[in-house]
Amino acid sequence: MFLDLREIIGVPGESVSFEFEPDLSDAIDGSIVAIKNHPRAAGNVTNRAGVLTFSAIVDAVCVCVCARCLVEFEHPIHQQISQFLTEGGDDGDDPDSYLLQGDGINAGEIVTTEFLLSLDNLCFCRDDCAGLCDICGIDLNSESCNCSSDCDPRLAALAQLLDDDD
Repeated sequence: MFLDLREIIGVPGESVSFEFEPDLSDAIDGSIVAIKNHPRAAGNVTNRAGVLTFSAIVDAVCVCVCARCLVEFEHPIHQQISQFLTEGGDDGDDPDSYLLQGDGINAGEIVTTEFLLSLDNLCFCRDDCAGLCDICGIDLNSESCNCSSDCDPRLAALAQLLDDDD
């Protein structure tokens, strides 16, 4: 979504509002297998004493696969984005700002980029997920297994300490 900012570039205090459904299909990778329903982005670009600021709120529901137990679950994301917009001029390599494209900005590009940067590499269905048994593959969140865990010989002395407590 391209936003035309000509009306506010030279007028401090003015703003342009926007609302759209961003294309977050690039987020479908790794732990995220789908984006559910329609993600929504809403916000504005404001001229504050000659400095353009881009502010948005993105709401999306991701369908993820737990990195420990491989169960699919829904993960709602409510993300706030705040970035500066620059005309380039200097070096144009400021990682904390986005360059204007003429007299406007591609709001979809900013929302998608910031959304992707905010995602975790691994998703977990819950903080205390026990995962799968290394031997039989049972989901340890719902069942327990009878597999014996063979102790690493280097840690055998420590295992004896646990046996003595019983």
